[in-house]
Amino acid sequence: MKTENKQLETIKRNFMKNPSIKNLILITLLWFVGIILLTLSTTDLSTESFFQKKYVMIYFLIIGSTIVKGKLYFNYWKNKSLNSHSKAE
Repeated sequence: MKTENKQLETIKRNFMKNPSIKNLILITLLWFVGIILLTLSTTDLSTESFFQKKYVMIYFLIIGSTIVKGKLYFNYWKNKSLNSHSKAE
């Protein structure tokens, strides 16, 4: 019975559902570097605008990664508030 609980606990513990502050910092830095590299690789910012129709797929990548990052922050704040309420009781 104890091994089953341990296995369930290790399965539930992942960086997306229960992120730590270190996970948030790492994901935010990777997201920021990724967005900058995507922008620089698709455009030469000194000569052309980033807002063109031919970059629609890049827009979807940026929006998708931003949504995932937002979900990670939401899970962090949700778990943080749940943990603070359970400790207060």
